[in-house]
Amino acid sequence: MIVRINTDIAAGVLGLVFGSVLWFPRADIGRLSIIFPRAVLLILTLISIALIVKGFIKPSDRQIEITGSPRRLVTVIIGFFLWWGLVEVLGFLLTTLLAFFALTWYLARVDTVVTWQRLLMWSPIILALVGVFYLAFTEVLNVRLPSGLFF
Repeated sequence: MIVRINTDIAAGVLGLVFGSVLWFPRADIGRLSIIFPRAVLLILTLISIALIVKGFIKPSDRQIEITGSPRRLVTVIIGFFLWWGLVEVLGFLLTTLLAFFALTWYLARVDTVVTWQRLLMWSPIILALVGVFYLAFTEVLNVRLPSGLFF
């Protein structure tokens, strides 16, 4: 699918939407902890506004070719939103493990039939990847991840 779009305006609007989604639900974060995220969101907002202004002053129409299946793209996007919604309920570890297994199965089945044996063969890689993310956030970056019902 080929789409002609002013990418400056599209990126600016997407940045503003993303920034506003992250700006409002910050009530339970401490005053000192919010300084860096607030600065990043402020910079994101300024860059987004600059892109929108540039898009109107000096528009740059570009052709964007979206390859692959739009249905698969939408399914993966919905899956990420499901992960985001369930991470508070089930916890980071369990939700992320389920999401990685589901994403691996869904995307791999495009090229081949995915058997349980193949999924079990990929399990150590998925477990290691999620474990590295978990340790990086909790031990290195000192970020408290949602624990949910189980972990």
